[in-house]
Amino acid sequence: MKRKHGVAGLVAGGLLIAAASAAAASGTAGTPLVSEGISIELGRRDYRNYCAACHGTEGKGDGTLAEFLTLAVPDITQLSKLNSGKFPEERVTEVIDGRAEVKVHGMRDMPVWGDWFDSEAISQDTDRDTRELIVQDRIQSLVGYIKSIQAK
Repeated sequence: MKRKHGVAGLVAGGLLIAAASAAAASGTAGTPLVSEGISIELGRRDYRNYCAACHGTEGKGDGTLAEFLTLAVPDITQLSKLNSGKFPEERVTEVIDGRAEVKVHGMRDMPVWGDWFDSEAISQDTDRDTRELIVQDRIQSLVGYIKSIQAK
């Protein structure tokens, strides 16, 4: 596993947050006021806006910010292959929503997207139940999209 410079990792994290904030401000990302439901298209859109900078546009771990991170970014198209041919849906969900750590030691390099999506929904002045539904739909849509890009 490759190691990267610590300061560069902090810069990359700041760039990632700035990019996500800019996407949200420009209207290309952000939480809708109502649930859009669970869909591959919603997952693809959120992946493009929040994940591709590190994981790459095709999920190969070669995003533009990957070189600045402390650990190598995984090729998420190989998750099923690495799990005896079965997509680890629960584990992926837990990593995205923040319930599971993504490495053994140190700070979590990957943002907790469940918290991020919730903070976007709060900024839209939605009630708690609506926010929870929106966040869960976005996470499940993202998981569904990642499942759809698994190598055959």
